[in-house]
Amino acid sequence: MKLKSIAGGLLLATAISTSLVNAKVISDFDETKIQAPFTDSNNEGLQTTVCRTRDHLKWDYCSTIYENGEEQMKSFKFSNDGENKIVPKSGFGVGRDFEFMFEGFASSDLGLLIWDMPDETESHGHLKLMMFFPRLVMPAIRYISDSEKDIVIVTLPTKEEMIFNGKSKEVVSGVIIEAPIKQDKAGNALTPSLTYTGSGVVVEADRLADYPVGLASQKNNSATIRKKGYKDCKIPVKDLWYTDDNKGGNVFFNKKYVTDKAFDQFLKQKCKFSMY
Repeated sequence: MKLKSIAGGLLLATAISTSLVNAKVISDFDETKIQAPFTDSNNEGLQTTVCRTRDHLKWDYCSTIYENGEEQMKSFKFSNDGENKIVPKSGFGVGRDFEFMFEGFASSDLGLLIWDMPDETESHGHLKLMMFFPRLVMPAIRYISDSEKDIVIVTLPTKEEMIFNGKSKEVVSGVIIEAPIKQDKAGNALTPSLTYTGSGVVVEADRLADYPVGLASQKNNSATIRKKGYKDCKIPVKDLWYTDDNKGGNVFFNKKYVTDKAFDQFLKQKCKFSMY
């Protein structure tokens, strides 16, 4: 399993031994089933995270580990490690990572984090967060392998799909079009190029070598809200996310907009379009 950290000491995924003992799974959540969010708002404090690989080796699932040993799933993820048309070269830590998040099983925390690492220099990594609206279901994933195809299918919160090559993890169809990892003259990865073509709304924020929202990102970063057929809408990151020091520094979506009804009103006011 790849362990990646980024500038400033922020650790996105902490890998620890999979031979945990006495760890009680407090939810029998199955990421292969399409399910509606359990609640509107996530209130989880920042905790240790463990990621394990499913037996078929097609994706990892990550869980929060509480101090009492209980755990709760919060995301699933996998990587395109190259070499192919999307990841031109391979190497330690090099690739495009996809993490589909649903912390607290809440509507407010349904997101896709993409992490482009163009080479083995950690500070060259570029991260992009995408959130899809309306938030009808939590991300789900399934694997299909037969005589005709070998694919991984991810269902997005809008109920639309991203379809990946089961071996390389390149996007082959669905509502996301991806382009290859690219670097500037200094070696830094450019913003991960994934374009949403679906009928809903996508909110995107990106940042070089750091988490795109919350923390230091609030000071000068902006989010772009997109809907097909409308002009892009720019919103300060601090208007949509915040860092809660009382929750260990965890980053949350603005509590005002945790329901689709409330966020739709925000869109109509700020962006002059609806998610529907």
